[in-house]
Amino acid sequence: MKNIQITKALVTALLVAPALAAVAGAQNSPLKVTASTLLVTEIKTDGKTTEALTDTANRGVSPGDLLQLQQRVENTSRMPVKQLKLNMAVPAATAFTRQQCDADGVTALFSIDGKTYAAEPLKKFVTVTENGQDVKKEVTVNPNEYTHVRWQLPDLKGGGVVTCFIRATVK
Repeated sequence: MKNIQITKALVTALLVAPALAAVAGAQNSPLKVTASTLLVTEIKTDGKTTEALTDTANRGVSPGDLLQLQQRVENTSRMPVKQLKLNMAVPAATAFTRQQCDADGVTALFSIDGKTYAAEPLKKFVTVTENGQDVKKEVTVNPNEYTHVRWQLPDLKGGGVVTCFIRATVK
């Protein structure tokens, strides 16, 4: 039980901290960011499978649980916000599985270091030994190694709302 509470606190802290930092750094911003962590469960009814999303605020999570970490961004002004970049860290206690953003014209970029971002598939160099020699090889990064996701939106119209999320499995 203690591990579940620790994991819940860690996941919540890792999700909320970047959103709060972004908001704190833009005190005059017309953007209102709301972050939430939801537990994704499958429900079977009459042979059909559907998903249920439950807020994790008052419950723990366990290894293997699928979480939806989402940010809802609202433009509270009448003017559009141009070239919006929305970043989300993948909590260290989780492994990235997928992302989605409901904005038109959005570009999703991914990172394994939180500094450099690129479209999928990400590549990295690894050193392997071949015939007794160290050789650098370029390999495709497994998405469960992603540490950050960035959504680039061309604009968010005045009064507009966009929701972007990642799904990640608790380690």
